[in-house]
Amino acid sequence: MSEYKKTENPFAKLFISGGVTIFFEALGGGHYFEMVKILKQTTNNSYATITKRMIANKGIVGILDGFVPWGALQASIKGSSFGFGEAAAKRLLERIAPDSVPKWQREILSGGMGGFVQGIVMSPMLLLKTRVMTDPRFRTAGGFIQTSIHSMKLGGELIRTEGGLMSLTKEPKKKKKKGHGRVFVKRFADWTTRYGFVVLVEHGMRKQLGLSEKQKLSKTQEMVSSLAGGTLSALATVPIDVTVSLIQQASKKGQKVSVFEIYREQFRSGGLRGTLQLATRGLVARVTHVALTVLMMKNVSSWCYSFLVDFTVKK
Repeated sequence: MSEYKKTENPFAKLFISGGVTIFFEALGGGHYFEMVKILKQTTNNSYATITKRMIANKGIVGILDGFVPWGALQASIKGSSFGFGEAAAKRLLERIAPDSVPKWQREILSGGMGGFVQGIVMSPMLLLKTRVMTDPRFRTAGGFIQTSIHSMKLGGELIRTEGGLMSLTKEPKKKKKKGHGRVFVKRFADWTTRYGFVVLVEHGMRKQLGLSEKQKLSKTQEMVSSLAGGTLSALATVPIDVTVSLIQQASKKGQKVSVFEIYREQFRSGGLRGTLQLATRGLVARVTHVALTVLMMKNVSSWCYSFLVDFTVKK
């Protein structure tokens, strides 16, 4: 069987990746780490303070603030769109350039294109989820059901007050976009660097183990490579991640926000040290979330795909 025919089916990968992502975000800590990261980036409170405020009024269920409905919807869209985009790009690259583009380059490019598709599709949900997480009213919205209802109301409020349904993809006339174009570029850069660093780590691991590029790594070795590559990528791209969170936070709604102005004001008030601190806010939470996300998207979703294919064939 040719390598092209072995390539994962984009539509099957869409559903599998979506399911894996929802499980990870809800039960694997993904939503918690992302929420802590965003709150750290937009408030600079300590991790202990952020977590304490999450659970102060609602108990442990408070860590799922914002997950229903926007977080769950975002998780589904995030995983499925990336899985589809990555598989479709990989299949296209293997079809049109099987020999001229090395396999490791196709791997990195397919990851980047998966991220680009993800950014286009999930940008509206990311805005809604960020607004929910950074809205001070949300901390006292009640239990899980009340929180979910408040989350839906907040989304409706955003649509009503900022230009109708199209406010989910752009700002009202004469106002700058809330980071949507940056989200596309950011997601492409995120996933290109993630896959690039994973490939780099895998290459180094093969070299240390005396394996050729055609020999497969064990599942444990693949896990280590993905976690290490995700960590390196998070360290490289954290400034732009902080910028997007600052632009989309609830306190900025309806305002014109300039990336240059954000960092210029910080430099004036805190100097170089303060600027660096701003650009690296939420680093620990981001590194943890990104490393686990790379593991989910690059390895776990593919393992699930292979398991289901093998199960179907055996039946």
